[in-house]
Amino acid sequence: MKNKVLLLLCCTLIVALSCSQFKQEDDFATITFYIGDVKKNTQEARIGEILKENDKIVTGINSTCDIKIGDSIIRIKEKSVMLISKMLRQGQLENVTLGLDIGKMLCKPKKLLKDERFYVKTPTAVAGVRGTRFTVEADANKTTRIKVFDGKVRVAKRIDRLENRVGVERVIEEATQLEESQKVVITEKDVKQAEKNVNKILQEQESGGAEISADKVISQVKTEIAIAKQDVKQFKIEDFRQEREEIISVKERPKEIIKRIQRVVRREREAPQPDGSLLVTRNEIYFIKDGRVELERKVFNAPVIKDGTLFIASQDFVFSASVDGPVKWRKKVQNDGKVELKGNTLSVFSEGREKKLNIHTGETE
Repeated sequence: MKNKVLLLLCCTLIVALSCSQFKQEDDFATITFYIGDVKKNTQEARIGEILKENDKIVTGINSTCDIKIGDSIIRIKEKSVMLISKMLRQGQLENVTLGLDIGKMLCKPKKLLKDERFYVKTPTAVAGVRGTRFTVEADANKTTRIKVFDGKVRVAKRIDRLENRVGVERVIEEATQLEESQKVVITEKDVKQAEKNVNKILQEQESGGAEISADKVISQVKTEIAIAKQDVKQFKIEDFRQEREEIISVKERPKEIIKRIQRVVRREREAPQPDGSLLVTRNEIYFIKDGRVELERKVFNAPVIKDGTLFIASQDFVFSASVDGPVKWRKKVQNDGKVELKGNTLSVFSEGREKKLNIHTGETE
């Protein structure tokens, strides 16, 4: 009897240990918001859609996509291709690897715990972070640009053969550390030369026949994969103020706002309005057309309403819409958010200057 109890306890322990490994979870990652033309695996994306490993996000011109992975938030900028290479979870621990083929991402990973991983790979670089704000760009020439706005990011030249040999975690341990207000540019030429040297070292090691430890491999190639000190540059935060403000503002929107957006998007898909629909919340304006959000702007002043029609301005657009949403006209006009209604004329202000628009057409008077 005692032996049976011990056997049962051992089996239970084995099952528990197996279940404790990192695993995929269906609700771990979602598309929280997007603007413009965004595809998930060649299909039009949907707000609230679940993401899984090997899903690919492609953004068009003037388009962005916000995704939430666990407690981390990522904004994928326009004309980007991003692949979720790895996305695993164990309780509250996260293990994420994102691949940026081309384009730009604003990254706000959560503050990682000891056993957590968050990596971003481009064709020429790999970055490992532990709770920071940074941007990653990859262009058609396979040049990678990384800027750190706060925290620390470890960056190395990406050499696939080495990663396969020792693992990306070991590579990141020897990577160059970028700190706040530091940036680096890594070109394909840099990586090809490093790859040539690393391959030579690996071939020499393998020709000996004896098994070589990962530590010995890394000790011989770490100068090749690391970023030279002279290539790490300082930058002034104020020179990238807009970028910094955007990355700070990237966050998950309130669920009630998302529900309202989804209702208007659904309505626009089922019964499209000729000029789209406008959704005005306390803090934002959303212009929705063809079943997707086309514009998002801040609310600076409450709309002016007359005879069931509202008029509102923000940054570079002025809108006229029915109070229930359908847009009557929109006009591209730089403004500071202030509008005044005088008869059939709408006055729009920018830096103290007044521009008058016809309330029925939006044309300049």
